[in-house]
This record gives sequence, structure tokens and C-alpha cells, in this order.
Amino acid sequence: MAMSSRAMFDGRMSGVHGLTNFSLKQLIAWDGRLNIGQPQIDAQHEAIFALAVKSSDVWRKHGDVEQLQRMTAELHQALEEHFLYEEGVLAELGYEDLAEHRFEHQVMLDEMQLIRARVDQMDQENDNAEPGFLLMNYILSATVGHIFHYDMDYGVLARAAVGGAGPGTVPALPVLS
Repeated sequence: MAMSSRAMFDGRMSGVHGLTNFSLKQLIAWDGRLNIGQPQIDAQHEAIFALAVKSSDVWRKHGDVEQLQRMTAELHQALEEHFLYEEGVLAELGYEDLAEHRFEHQVMLDEMQLIRARVDQMDQENDNAEPGFLLMNYILSATVGHIFHYDMDYGVLARAAVGGAGPGTVPALPVLS
């Protein structure tokens, strides 16, 4: 008897040991460990994380496909805007590894575009486990993984600029919502 892909992702047979049975909010709580020390960027990171959690929860609860598609598009746009802002801040701070950081952002945007295309192909009638699972994995790497492995690198520089010890203060832009 064949098992649907949704059942395989939800159960032990998936190899993820029921990871999809938990919301991202249950797995990862937003807290000060994810702050890099630049208030505007920290606020944007938190807003992106909140949107990612909502998107993941819509998929996990077998929610409306059109709503998930809209939320995925919104997440993609929020990432584009955030990366552009963050790169501007890093340029102003004179961040030495800006080219590498920009490259990482582009890789993430390319991956998000592929996932978004998969989500856009989803329909309410079919089993949609794979695109949702890809989105959940992406969210984990794009939020926690990227912040811990890339954004923390410039945290000292950002904190110095906010404290007035850096090459200048960073202008505040509206927080993404």
C-alpha cells in the first residue's frame, strides 16, 4: 500500500522524525541570541521570522494554498527588501566581507525563487507536502542559519556604529511588516 508524500513527511518514514508535527515557533523561539546589535536590522530579522512562522503554520495545518502562495510571495519580497537594506548598512559601515555577504544573499534569493515557483504550482486538490517541507527547511536556514553564520560576523561593527564608535550612524528605515 502506497503512502502519500504528506504522510511520509509527517511520520517516522520521512527521516525527519516527525519534525513537521511541530510549528517553527515550537522549534525555535525568537530571542536576543539572534540579535546582531543593529536595531533596524534586528527588527527586520524578527519580522521576517514572524512571517516565516506564519507561512510554515499555514502549510503545516493544510491551509489554503492561495494564502500560502501569497505569504510566500510576501516573504520573498521581505527578504529582497531586507537584503538590500542590510547591504546598504554594511556598505556604509565599510564591511570588508560585503561581496561575500551579497553573494550569500543572492544564493538565498535564488533558492527562495525556486521554492516560490514550487509553491505557486501547488493546488488545493493534490498532496502538497514537498513544497511546504522545502519552505520549512528554507525558513530554518534563512532565518536562524543565515543570522548565526553570516550576520553575526558583522555584529561587532554594527554595535559600534549604533554606539557612535563606528564610521557613522545608520539611518533608520521603516521596519518591514
